[in-house]
Amino acid sequence: MGSFNVALLEALLSAGVSPERARAVVEQFERAVDDRYSLHAQVLATKRDVAELEVRLAREMAGLSRELAGLRTDLDREIAGVKADLSREIAAGRLEIAAGKVDLVKWAVAALTAQTALLLGASRLL
Repeated sequence: MGSFNVALLEALLSAGVSPERARAVVEQFERAVDDRYSLHAQVLATKRDVAELEVRLAREMAGLSRELAGLRTDLDREIAGVKADLSREIAAGRLEIAAGKVDLVKWAVAALTAQTALLLGASRLL
């Protein structure tokens, strides 16, 4: 029995309450306090609860930080690969454009040569 309960029991006995009734009141008071504490313990966090939660959160955050670093590394690798592929595609496209230009110049020179030959041939006929 706590000191408050002893003091309550003594106060009840000094007020003329029978010892059995005084003990029943003190026991009822203890049960009421225990019930109220139990109710509060279900909804309130203690310092220990908060400390345990902080430890769990710190561990989770460290794990997530490591996972994020791994994802960043993977993403950087993927981006580098895409850049390399794109550079190769651009280089190949430039080669195709250059080859197309060469073909165009060949056809233009051939067409101009043919046109010149036709004009010279037509001028001799006149």
